[in-house]
Amino acid sequence: MAERSYNLRSSAMRYATGGSAATNGLTSTNGLTATPAVERRAPGASRKIATPASRLTRTPAVAPSPMKGGGIGNLTYEQRDELREMFDTVDTQCRGYIPVSKLPEIHQALGLEQPSPDMWVRWKANVDPEGTGKMTYERLEDFVSLRYDEMDQNREILSAFRLFKPEASDIKSAQITFADLKRVSAHLGENIPDDELQEMINIADADNSGSVGFADFMRVMRKSGLF
Repeated sequence: MAERSYNLRSSAMRYATGGSAATNGLTSTNGLTATPAVERRAPGASRKIATPASRLTRTPAVAPSPMKGGGIGNLTYEQRDELREMFDTVDTQCRGYIPVSKLPEIHQALGLEQPSPDMWVRWKANVDPEGTGKMTYERLEDFVSLRYDEMDQNREILSAFRLFKPEASDIKSAQITFADLKRVSAHLGENIPDDELQEMINIADADNSGSVGFADFMRVMRKSGLF
């Protein structure tokens, strides 16, 4: 059952993230097509979409803590130029550092997703582990690079979720049901018995609601090794 479950998840992600299908997406019986995720890739970065039975691999992730200096190097040239300009605008005296308190302002200006207050505390500790109240450009670039990568992953997981719920207008309240799983598995050519499909729901269903919400879906996708 575990192998079948993994195959279905891998197949779903392959279609949802722009796999080898001729349509670059999955068209259901009602004519709806899953939209491939939008990707941000730096020059030279690579990504491989594996076959359904194998693992979908990405460029090795960088641990979010502790932050390292020198830049991770997976920002595009345009993103790096924009970030450098923001940094220099704040660092008017060319000291080579800016206040950590400017991080939320820069984060918002870049259009990045806003975190919870608790997350902000951890992030600020990452860019300023010594507690000086200052951060260099290198640490800022590391931080922003990780945030962009997280956004890319979230978009891809969202695209995979929409494969199961293409008509959902509110992702937060949408729930993947047994019927959704059965429909998608049939479209992907995965001949999985009903009891195994139900077992997939049961494993992902953290609140015993009988269905799988987006938070549970994201948790399972990350835990499965697809991200």
